[in-house]
Amino acid sequence: MRRGPARFDACDKVCHEPHMSASRHSLSRDGLLRTDSLRLAATGAPWPLAVENAAAIAAHFANRRAANPSFYDGQVFVLRKLAQDAAGITATLSLERFSSFLYWRDGCAEDDATLDGFGAALVRSAEGHVLAVRAAADTLNAGRVYLPGGFIDARDVRDDGTIDIDASIARELAEETGLDAHTLQRVPGYIIARHGRFCCFGVEFRSSLSAAMLRNEMLSGMAHAGDGELTDVIVIEDENDLAHHDVLDYARLVVGSVLGAQR
Repeated sequence: MRRGPARFDACDKVCHEPHMSASRHSLSRDGLLRTDSLRLAATGAPWPLAVENAAAIAAHFANRRAANPSFYDGQVFVLRKLAQDAAGITATLSLERFSSFLYWRDGCAEDDATLDGFGAALVRSAEGHVLAVRAAADTLNAGRVYLPGGFIDARDVRDDGTIDIDASIARELAEETGLDAHTLQRVPGYIIARHGRFCCFGVEFRSSLSAAMLRNEMLSGMAHAGDGELTDVIVIEDENDLAHHDVLDYARLVVGSVLGAQR
């Protein structure tokens, strides 16, 4: 389930994009890097924003759900802290209600200590092209193009409290497109892309199939998924192709970097 960064809709009061504190997150606001070491961990510490705005969150969600009945107030992880040191990247996340996340994402309350953290699969064909997906009209990303992926959720937490981001990405890839990550070649390491408040934890996969064959396989998988969240698979051959589609900013950053590096 990928809701992700989307255009802000009107909420019950003036919405705005919170200012991010540079000292809280040591990765640059609009930056991308590759790392061999990525450690995500869950925390039970309450999210102050959710606690302090409980009544307003409930009212806001009721309004948003009235406009889009498909919204479900399940539990999702939000990224509370992100840090980089000599050993790699570490991140701390807390499990919250979707309604609290949505209230924050819609800009109805400021919190400079939170990011929208999610996993994404960068799938490349035999030619090196990137396969992206287009969101359905009734999703938060309505009509926009992004990389297959989704919320990190409680299923991804190991017994020791760390989060298996690889399992999360593989599951979302299979659920959205039918692709089995085990049939793809996994490129070592992780791609971390931060754009404003959004942080993508990406894994790159290579397929032995041509872009046309891979697209057909993904379209077939989408048809059998039954959730209707996606409407199309987009083949991005080079950086120029990015200009022809309404691509989410984080995905544009990741795809542009990868395709630019192959020149």
